[in-house]
Amino acid sequence: MLKKTDPTIIQSYLEDSSNLQGGHAEGVYLPESEAEVIEILKECSQKKTPLTISAGETGTTGGCIPFGGWILGTEKLNQLKNLDKDAKTATLQPAVTLETLEKETKKLGLLYAPDPTEQTAFLGGTIATNASGSRSFRFGSTREWVKRLKVILSTGEILELKRNDKSQMTKDKLMRPNYQIPNVKTAAGYYSKSDMDLIDLFIGSEGTLGVVTEIEVGLIPRFFDTFDLIAFFPTENDAVDFVEEARKKAALTLEFFDKNSLELLRSSYPKIPEKAGSAVYFECELTPESGLSYLDEWGKLIEKHRAKLDDAWLGMNDKQKQELKDFRHAMPEHINEEFKKHNTIKFASDIAVPDSKFREMLNFYDSTLNALRSNFFFVKFGHIGQNHLHVNLVPRKPEDIPLAQETIMKFVKKAVSLGGTCSAEHGIGKIKHPYLREMYGGNGIREMVRVKKHFDPAGILNQGNLFPKDLLK
Repeated sequence: MLKKTDPTIIQSYLEDSSNLQGGHAEGVYLPESEAEVIEILKECSQKKTPLTISAGETGTTGGCIPFGGWILGTEKLNQLKNLDKDAKTATLQPAVTLETLEKETKKLGLLYAPDPTEQTAFLGGTIATNASGSRSFRFGSTREWVKRLKVILSTGEILELKRNDKSQMTKDKLMRPNYQIPNVKTAAGYYSKSDMDLIDLFIGSEGTLGVVTEIEVGLIPRFFDTFDLIAFFPTENDAVDFVEEARKKAALTLEFFDKNSLELLRSSYPKIPEKAGSAVYFECELTPESGLSYLDEWGKLIEKHRAKLDDAWLGMNDKQKQELKDFRHAMPEHINEEFKKHNTIKFASDIAVPDSKFREMLNFYDSTLNALRSNFFFVKFGHIGQNHLHVNLVPRKPEDIPLAQETIMKFVKKAVSLGGTCSAEHGIGKIKHPYLREMYGGNGIREMVRVKKHFDPAGILNQGNLFPKDLLK
């Protein structure tokens, strides 16, 4: 087993996209086998040594950043064990990246449907946060595609968790958390629904319950063909009107950019139309039956809502499609750079609400933010197909930081009152504890602590994720 205590090596594990500062650890374990993972867990449990599990470090909430103890780096557990074309499944270790899975499934004409945004992310990390991406509008989040997990508990016990095995909740003698998650896309706290499987509890648990060492996911046949399109609308309302109609069609993705997002991207994409007030990126499947006439239908819908087809960016071949995808993925990169420039943690909402409440939530964003233009640079972008926008606030001055925290909390309270979630895809990590408490209250957090102690009695795994570590005492 490899153990590293070189400060330079440790430092490389103390950062993710949250820009959370102050992380520290005594050293890094780099297991190369499941047996070594078990050995590490038993040793740390016996000594009560905190252990933070690190994946691809692409998260946005500080979940992989340790504050003491040791780090378990999973990067050497990176085998793609099996691709079964007939069963349409992939079996792999947690450090296989989304990029690698895409490359290998493509050879067999298969596809991993959820397609979380960051291609360098480890599959284990996407399991930990129930990650999603632009195609989740059509296919749902990671949870829907996980068929089996092998998990090592901090005691060294091995759990084989399978989808649709209802007996496992009974066998484990665990009552599910005594709250109901909202009926929207969500990645906030431990999963709890009356018809859940035990595997659901570990998906989205942010590494607090066990270490995933093997994953089996479902695949689908690759599309016959697709086209991508970015339409630029004169106003935000025009874009939202378009989306409401577009939801009824067979789109794979529906992604939104407000005016400030486009202005932020303009330095890298100077061909953005000068008068664009918002934009929608969407991807659609083409079939032999639909043909290019399907594209004509979308063109008419775009123009109905005052976007000019001549200004739209169309992707029909692989090169063009990749350019449009790069545009979509450039947005979080650009805003993360803004936070780094101002040397502040990321202040961002990750809210989703029910369909019927989206306009009310959007109006609340706008009325609140328009009064704070002198305090923040802000952007609204993201997965509008699932009523899930990321609102990012970059404080203009250090003294505006408390106001940024207060503003995000206002958004969370509003979302919860509308039946929404405080985190739709990025999880809670170490920087969003107050939002989770607002969503579930003190009793809900105590239920999570109960579940945590059941599976991790020593309380060593990913301390500080979901709720403060002091609650484990």
